[in-house]
Amino acid sequence: MKGIKGLSLGVFGALMHYYDREPVFKEMRVRRINTMIRGFPLTFVLAPGVFSSENVDAGTRLLAENMVIMNDWDVLDMGCGYGVLGIVAAKLAPRGRVVMVDTNKLAIKLAAINIRINKVSNAEVRLSDLYSAVQGERFNTIVSNPPITAGLEVNRRLIIEAKDHLKPGGLLQIVVPKKLRSRFEEILYGNYDIVERLAKSGNYIAYVAKVMG
Repeated sequence: MKGIKGLSLGVFGALMHYYDREPVFKEMRVRRINTMIRGFPLTFVLAPGVFSSENVDAGTRLLAENMVIMNDWDVLDMGCGYGVLGIVAAKLAPRGRVVMVDTNKLAIKLAAINIRINKVSNAEVRLSDLYSAVQGERFNTIVSNPPITAGLEVNRRLIIEAKDHLKPGGLLQIVVPKKLRSRFEEILYGNYDIVERLAKSGNYIAYVAKVMG
């Protein structure tokens, strides 16, 4: 099946979850949306099988609008989906670099397309099971709209293992649904020295966490 401007994403079989490595579908409907985030006009190609396949979801937008990114930072977008957080981070850090990772092959393909569409030259995309593709690398910040439906243990690992990939003074910045804030706050406060709320809106809260020393 042909997508936008000749983009071919293929035709697949039965429905699976967006956090699966190789989601498959009964049919593929590719969309293209335009939006504005942090003053940047952005365009994204979306498709079923990747989280929030109709529009930029409220949680991702909340974090994107409020995350702390300096212009020379190295940034990791963990669970990048089709690339919203990573692409915004790359725009905010023109002298830095952004690595975007996801376990979903379709997400990786879409994120790579969206990097090109938005003329981002300082970002790359990698297929990764959590931090497997960035072993030995450290970042000034890790940003994530974590895969809630993948289960609490996956999200616990995402939060705890982030410490091994942050530079001294580095920040973990995540957004979570308000209904799960107590579970996530328990993990954050139990593993980081400083935890603060970046922003809250509607059903979501964005947090920033830091390990001292």
